[in-house]
Amino acid sequence: KARRDQINAEIRALRDLLPLPDGDRPRLSYLHVMALACIYTRKGTCLRPGPARGAPMELLGGPELADLVASL
Repeated sequence: KARRDQINAEIRALRDLLPLPDGDRPRLSYLHVMALACIYTRKGTCLRPGPARGAPMELLGGPELADLVASL
């Protein structure tokens, strides 16, 4: 039970870190929280900063993108 309580606390903390409106967070199930966390993690992996500071993000290309699509 202690382990389950620890996991639930971590999932609640992760839910609070998601960039969502405060009204939407309490309605998310634990599965939704985990799925959204994975999506945001993948998004951070798929996008890289542009060459100049403050430049828009650019998508991966070539072999990097092919490897990512193959793994998904």
